[in-house]
Amino acid sequence: MRIAIISDSHTKENIDFIYNYIRAKSSWKLDLIIINGDVLGENEIREGYGYSFNKKLFDASLDKAKVLQDIAPNYAELKKISVAYEQASQDEQLKLELSRHIEEYVHHRYEQLLSILQKFSAIAKTCFNIGTYESPLHYRVLDELAFLLEVPETYIRSIALLSDYRETFKEFLSKIKDPKQKKLVYIGGSTLLAGDLLIAAIPGLNSSSGAMDATSEFQEKITRDMLNTVRRQLGYVNKLLLLNQTQGKLRKDPFAFRPASMAVREFIEEMKGKLKFKIFVQSYHHLMTTHFYNASEFYFMLNNSAVNNCLFNILEIGNKVICYDVDPKTDIVRKLKIYNYNLADYSTPEERLGLNYEDAKEVVKERKLEGCYYI
Repeated sequence: MRIAIISDSHTKENIDFIYNYIRAKSSWKLDLIIINGDVLGENEIREGYGYSFNKKLFDASLDKAKVLQDIAPNYAELKKISVAYEQASQDEQLKLELSRHIEEYVHHRYEQLLSILQKFSAIAKTCFNIGTYESPLHYRVLDELAFLLEVPETYIRSIALLSDYRETFKEFLSKIKDPKQKKLVYIGGSTLLAGDLLIAAIPGLNSSSGAMDATSEFQEKITRDMLNTVRRQLGYVNKLLLLNQTQGKLRKDPFAFRPASMAVREFIEEMKGKLKFKIFVQSYHHLMTTHFYNASEFYFMLNNSAVNNCLFNILEIGNKVICYDVDPKTDIVRKLKIYNYNLADYSTPEERLGLNYEDAKEVVKERKLEGCYYI
């Protein structure tokens, strides 16, 4: 099975570029496309590969008005929010009007998300797992709007509360789960059987998981429920692909990922000696390349599109697991080597890079990673 995995594209420019690139590669004959969250989030916009990059300077030079015009049909009405903020208006009727414009913006963004997913599903069956930008707990599209309007996020949220914008995700969910969407599957917090492969997705409802606050505890509960579903279905498969959208930590020696979720860590230990292949996919916001290694009997693939010039990955899962690093901007596809984290001998990021990439020096030069720790 050949699967394209796209994580954290964030911007319309990124996801459109990736879509057009994959559409042009019909010879790849993808069996499945997985979009692993955070398609929304224009405030994460950045240039190039992300290293040696001053986001504050880039944001200051960004034509935010043009970006907003490109994604918001109600652009003219939204600009009234900036005026009201600058004038410190206390007009309650005006605030009600502005709240409706914000609600309309949120609705447009989820409609655009659905449209994007439908376009991918015309290429191959497409699975979507939500990230924190799509999460109904946070609606971080309000952060996105605040960024583009250059007003405080707290101001946007205070006005938004006057509307029913929180109903938007329910509407989006009902549309994506419509039986008519035969090639589009929502897998956030659930599983999908694909032959002898079980695909399971931990949704990014909250960025953290654990007993820190109510939302983190809720995230952990959803994770435990989903993993219990996986346990019940293990008898039907011999391969597992586990997608994660919540954060964890990188160990100091570059690099191995430690999930923050206790439920996930327990599950990884519990799975020892079971199944032919177990693959854990994690998007991590600092990484400049794909990391592909073996630990605790799992294949770990760490990736990120948003800071990496639209990079994404292809996994081939059959008699063995093969991972490709795809750079659509340069049209370069690299087949990665895999290493055992516990046995690998390296002391620098460059040496670690050589464990995955045959042409590590070329990758450093091509992506301008000289001196970068998170490669």
